[in-house]
Parts: sequence; C-alpha cells; structure tokens
Amino acid sequence: EAEGGRQPGAGPAAAPPGRPGAAGGAPRGGPRDRRPRGRLARFGAAVGAVAMGATLLSACSSSSSSGSAPAGASSATGALAKIEQTHQLTMAISAFAPQDYQNSSGKWVGYDPAILKGFAKTLGATLKIDSVPFASAVEAVKTHRDDIMIDIYYNAQRAKAIAFSRPMLNYYDGIAVNSASPKVSAATEAALSGKTIAVTTGSAEVPEAQKVPNATVKQYDNTEETFLAVSQGRVDADIQPAVDISYAKKKSPSLNIKLLGPVPKSIAPKLQRGYYGIPKGSYGQGLKQKLDAYLKKIECNGTEQSILNQYDMTNPVYLKGLCSASNAAP
Repeated sequence: EAEGGRQPGAGPAAAPPGRPGAAGGAPRGGPRDRRPRGRLARFGAAVGAVAMGATLLSACSSSSSSGSAPAGASSATGALAKIEQTHQLTMAISAFAPQDYQNSSGKWVGYDPAILKGFAKTLGATLKIDSVPFASAVEAVKTHRDDIMIDIYYNAQRAKAIAFSRPMLNYYDGIAVNSASPKVSAATEAALSGKTIAVTTGSAEVPEAQKVPNATVKQYDNTEETFLAVSQGRVDADIQPAVDISYAKKKSPSLNIKLLGPVPKSIAPKLQRGYYGIPKGSYGQGLKQKLDAYLKKIECNGTEQSILNQYDMTNPVYLKGLCSASNAAP
C-alpha cells in the first residue's frame, strides 16, 4: 500500500529545509595569553610555522579535490535527486476508480498506485500520497509540490505546464446513462444534443462535452459524484473513461448507471492513451528517463497486465501496441 494519509485540500507546499543561520562564536574572555620569551619563544614560533605550512598544504589539497564527487555518489539532479535524498516519490492523486481510489479502510489503491509503488521501489523510495482535487493536480506537479500525478490524457494546454511519460494505457471515453430510465437513446451527437452532461472538473472530457450542440455541461470534483448524479437523475448523461463506468457499476450494483457506448468520433478520438504527468524541463528530465524505462519494461514483460488483471481489465486492448510505442508524447 502507498504511504501517506489523505489530505482533503491542496495545502501549501512544504518548504525545503533551510540553510542554518550562521552560529555566533563563543564570547571571548578569560585571562590574556602571555607571550613566551627567549629561546623557548623562538622554538615555539618555529613549530608554529611548520604546523601552519602543513595546514595550508592540507587546505590546498582539499580545495583541489573538492570538485570530484565521492566514489559511489549519485549524479542525479532535479526531481530525481530530491526523490533519492528524501526516499519518497510524491504522487498527486484524485479519485478515478479503478485507476485511483480509497478502499473501505481509507487506503489509496488502484492500478496507478500499484504501478508507481513498483517504480518508487526501483529508486530506493516509497510512494507518498498527496490527495488533491483533480483540477489542482497539474499545478501541484508544475510547481514541484509533487513529483508525479495520476495518468491523464495528453493535450496541448497541459503540455504547457507539465511533461509526460511514455504512454502507459489505452483508453476510450464512454457515455453513462441512467439504467432505469435513460434520457439519451443512443451514443450519438444527435442524441446528446440539448442534454445535461456531467464531467469531472479539469478533465479532458470537459471540452468533449462542450462540443455537443446546445448541451448543458455540469462539472463535479470526481467521478463518484458524476455517477451519483446520473443514478439520481440529476443529469442526463456522463462522459468518462469507459473502464471507469464499467468498474463503478460492478463495485456498486445499486448505482442506476450503464455504459451506453463510446463517445462519438466527432467529439473525441476512439482511442486515447494515458500518460503520467511529471515536471517539465531539466528538473524532470532524469525522472522521465527512469520512469520511461520502467514503464516500457513492465509493459513488455507482463507485469502491468498482471496489475490490470486485479481490476478486471483482462482485455489485451488496454496494452495493445504499448511495448513498441515511442517514449514521446503525441
């Protein structure tokens, strides 16, 4: 399980350890030193000169070698150096079951924490959870409050704020409707037109819903709230990753929801990929290299599929083509 408790809001980032202030010297006092006299004084002076010379030589030697890192020292910089020093990989997380959610004991589980817990272990670190509203997660990574965030779709606006890992999963968005009395008859743009559609604030599904003619788009903090709105008849439809819709119905049979079908191609691509969000630029470069290598390894050797199987995601389509995919975001 991941370490760290739930934090209801996105609090201020913890300041890095500050440099200690200069400590003042001890008060000067006591009896005044007396100068030695005669031959003893000359002998003492000679010994002092030799000692001072040795000290200077030692200082010069230390100065000349100070630029070299000790054997075995890490050359990591930026986010990777921070992780290696603190032994913690901090993850901005929001509720999107089965990707990320809290179980009945309040512990964060899902395939994202499972994957990133394994990655943290390769860095000699543990996974630390920072629970934030989804709309705040990108900012948490951008400002270096967190090292990584849950997997998300790529878009140009997000790419201005954060960088992306190699792709880690295949998705397609679906339409959820009330299973008892559906108000949308088909998974088409025409059937959605003029309807009230639920989405999660800050998600890629917001602009998708906004493409529907004459639709009223209602935004909620997480998927659980959107599904409840559909189940209670407060909205006509909900656009979410199809795997989330199916998983919600399986885990909560009392919810009056069902997957109507995929979102029309005129609104969203049939297939989208998930990527982990990480810091941009040189600060996140070392972390991206390590993360990409780890993701490729588990995509190709069956480890990721074993994790997905725990969440009933046994269909090979979720990882199809990922082993040979490029590390670059689209």
